[in-house]
Amino acid sequence: MLKKAIFRLMHLAGYYFRYTSVLHHPAKKAMLPGYVVTFDAAETAFLEQSAASFNYSIDYSLGYRQKALYLVRLKDVEFLGNSGAVVQQGNVVVESVFDISRLAKSHAFKTPALLLPKYKRGLYTSVLHLPWAGNNTYHWFFDSLPRLYFVLQTVQEPIQVIMRRDLPAYQLQTLQFILENYPNATIVFIGRYEKWQAEEFILPTFVSNAQSGYLPADISVWLREKVWHGYKVQRSSRKRRIYISRANARIRRVLNEPELLPILARYNFEVVHAEELSYEQQVQLFYEAEAVIAPHGAGLTNLLFSEQCRVLEFHPANRIKTHYFLLCKGLGFAYSAVIGSPGDAQENYVVDAREVEEWLEHNIGVS
Repeated sequence: MLKKAIFRLMHLAGYYFRYTSVLHHPAKKAMLPGYVVTFDAAETAFLEQSAASFNYSIDYSLGYRQKALYLVRLKDVEFLGNSGAVVQQGNVVVESVFDISRLAKSHAFKTPALLLPKYKRGLYTSVLHLPWAGNNTYHWFFDSLPRLYFVLQTVQEPIQVIMRRDLPAYQLQTLQFILENYPNATIVFIGRYEKWQAEEFILPTFVSNAQSGYLPADISVWLREKVWHGYKVQRSSRKRRIYISRANARIRRVLNEPELLPILARYNFEVVHAEELSYEQQVQLFYEAEAVIAPHGAGLTNLLFSEQCRVLEFHPANRIKTHYFLLCKGLGFAYSAVIGSPGDAQENYVVDAREVEEWLEHNIGVS
């Protein structure tokens, strides 16, 4: 009895240290079987470099496994407003927070907070994923929104999508775009210090893997077209070449960017600071792009909204990330990388200007 009382007090403070899995839950409904994406020799070499830079903690060089996707209908769960985690019988459902490593790293499970319980009747779901997608475009478009695809395709009854009241404007807008043609789905808002006791909850699996922007074709087409339509993208013949600068960023800056800019100008590249544009403007810009060059960063998430383009991404030698290579693989975009010097403590680094110019000569040409 004492042990149960202690657990109740800990849970009231928002602290959960046990977890469970729904991988073999009897109500699990398969939506898409898993499959393997293979790579050519050049792609494999890049993936080997990436794996080595992370001491092989993530290694896609032997093939990328798109995991099986599913929905699970759960009864009587708690939904935590400070994280988006689902709790059943005092255990965090690990699939609701991506995986065990994210569960361990989440601030929501390190910082006690009084979570006030509220009982909710009806059917619910959510794609809330904190702190990761708090105001991060990558995690929003790859970890959050794709999870709604099979929910909206299969659930006909009224369903309420739980999200936070303080969603950034672009997240609320794009979520509304996604739900526009599904009148049975409505958004309801939970507070940071609330936990809802949901009568029934549909848990959608995460679609992408770690360090991957790869999406199955049906899901990427659906997401792209919803956002294009929502922002009323202008489908013109205009094609642009853009360089996404991180000169104003705190980390992952290209230290010799001034050396690169005259070279890029000769090939008619525009310099863009994404943080100076509205999200609608960013989507339109990338839709029009025929070529994108950029250091690794969340701004490259917008490649998802390019109609068709060629991509050159810069990486520091000690942190070669695969997110946008795999995004391009899924979209059928031509992707190349320039590996620079090892990054410093802020992941700032230098790239070889000659290597950049060689890529431009062979892939772009002056127009």
